[in-house]
Amino acid sequence: MIFCLASDPTQCRTVSPMVPDDEPLTMSSCPIAGQIESAKWINDHPKYELQRIKCTVGKRFKQQGA
Repeated sequence: MIFCLASDPTQCRTVSPMVPDDEPLTMSSCPIAGQIESAKWINDHPKYELQRIKCTVGKRFKQQGA
């Protein structure tokens, strides 16, 4: 998700929420989950506006020692 300051749209932050392994996320459910997570983020960061939600598959990092 990309959030930009409402007062300066050139100042943006990329936020990638962590999805627990026991909550499978599909490409069809990702946009809906993104809306929910972005609403939570904006609630905590009211000076920002959501600019984009991008869903990707297969971007999980392997745990060390696994």
